[in-house]
Amino acid sequence: MITNLTDRQKINWIRIIAIIPVLILMLYAPKLWVSTKNFPTVPLYNWLPVLQYPLDYILAVGFFLIQVIYIFKNKTWLGWTIILFYIFLALIDQNRLQPYFYQSFLTILAIEIFNKNTNPKKILYVIILIFFATYFWSGIQKINADFYVIWLRALNKHFSFLPQWFLVGFTYAVPWLEAIMGVLLLFNKTRKFGVLFILLMHSIITFLLFYLGYGYNVVPWNFQNILSVIILFWTLKTSSPFDFFLKYFNKQKLIMLTFTIIFPFANSINGFYDNLLSFHFFTADLKYYYIEINDELKEKLPKYMNEYYRKNDNTTIVFCNEWAAKVNKVLFYPEDRVIEYTDNFLRSFAKNPNKEGLTKVVHYNKIEK
Repeated sequence: MITNLTDRQKINWIRIIAIIPVLILMLYAPKLWVSTKNFPTVPLYNWLPVLQYPLDYILAVGFFLIQVIYIFKNKTWLGWTIILFYIFLALIDQNRLQPYFYQSFLTILAIEIFNKNTNPKKILYVIILIFFATYFWSGIQKINADFYVIWLRALNKHFSFLPQWFLVGFTYAVPWLEAIMGVLLLFNKTRKFGVLFILLMHSIITFLLFYLGYGYNVVPWNFQNILSVIILFWTLKTSSPFDFFLKYFNKQKLIMLTFTIIFPFANSINGFYDNLLSFHFFTADLKYYYIEINDELKEKLPKYMNEYYRKNDNTTIVFCNEWAAKVNKVLFYPEDRVIEYTDNFLRSFAKNPNKEGLTKVVHYNKIEK
């Protein structure tokens, strides 16, 4: 039974469960992991290499195989090699920084930064910080005007048969319900209620993804969280709700507190850290764009771009989310530097890339105040 495991066994299962969804999603979305495709790879820094065929394929296959080996061989050097793969792959293409990729990276990091002989309870409490942050911050970051407007609009579109008062009430309740789920995990008396609420939430999300017919790339992530939350929390007992933050305090815990508490908090205050890496999961306040392309540039762009053109008031546009979804099967990474790089990529095909009016970037999901 997954609810009757030792702390060491729990850590091992969480490690395996963190790897399997990434493997599934590499098979589901193989082009996300290579550079040879009809979508630009976006390095964090321009001096980083964009690997070309066959090196990009060798890197992707290597990443896949070493994860398979790591499932069966729990070796520290394998874990750190995978962590380095995660970092390098994200640095050379930021569009790989999807929620499941980030969470699995943090989980493996939380395990491998400790010595194998460390008290497993110390490791377990650090892993738990990741799951607390996932639900707490994902709820807190949804408390914004964009979420209320866009989510209510989506609910009215797909569930108009339900009473309006229910749709409005549910929309305003969602952020608080999700944040509370994270808080419920902290207390012995409420922990199982938190687990049950989380299981219900992920089950509903998974059902809706199939019902609506898109977003399949996050289905394995939902199952990852369902299994992980049961293993971590169902039989867990603590002496204080603050144990996860303060007990066994050491440099390893400080590292994970930085990723799970300090950086997300800094993002809320001044935008210091990327939104998606601050657990802005499905919060509607992420920046999504389309790019208007004039006829002069359109004639110079590769023929494969014809598949991604749309018309808006006789203007040719490319929705970056739609383009990314068709090629990478994930959404476009929603940061200004990524859209700037993509815009420059399209302009690079022009005779004079710096000519004004070739393109116009539009942040289309911005709610006008």
